[in-house]
Amino acid sequence: MATTSKNMGTNDFDEQEQLLRQFDMNMAYGPCVGITRLDQWKRAQRMGLNPPKEIESLLKDGKVS
Repeated sequence: MATTSKNMGTNDFDEQEQLLRQFDMNMAYGPCVGITRLDQWKRAQRMGLNPPKEIESLLKDGKVS
């Protein structure tokens, strides 16, 4: 059972990383080069682009960068 729990954690990370990469590549939120993901999210929010709240939560949790 420990292996299953470990795999679930890995799968969660993979899913989170996939969401973040989709955010990175979505040009609707502006370029992602030379800026942190959180700064990119904040910039998009300031500009009224309504970036996904899920991305903000992932970034503020500190589990991903």
